[in-house]
Amino acid sequence: MALDLLLASEVLDAHYDDENAWLYLDWKGPQALELVQAACAQISVLLQQTGARKILNDNTHITETSWELARWVAYDYLPEAARNGLNYVAWVNSPLLSCRGNVNLMAAFIDRRPQVAIFDELAAAYEWLSSLTVAIRT
Repeated sequence: MALDLLLASEVLDAHYDDENAWLYLDWKGPQALELVQAACAQISVLLQQTGARKILNDNTHITETSWELARWVAYDYLPEAARNGLNYVAWVNSPLLSCRGNVNLMAAFIDRRPQVAIFDELAAAYEWLSSLTVAIRT
């Protein structure tokens, strides 16, 4: 997986995987709502710039999150990202039980688009995302 670093912030390192034509998002540290909202605004720009329709969303380096944040992602950000062409998200859970619980609750509130699948291991998420094909955006 050859990655080009597109964004480095306090809470996120965002990479473009040219071979797979997707964004790899490596979230890190404590996840404060305002910082994540700012990072998600930048992700929206990156989705438009790259034409990516898939995201490999890695939460293995997160140390803290909240239900408020998970709710915002489910109700606000993911629907917006879907309207902007995002089709699939392979979501790799944090190893921390408290973070996993928020993501699992969030998953119950996600609408059909984008399709989100939650994994415990990066390799399984990568395999699932690689198996999906999407139409090229025009």
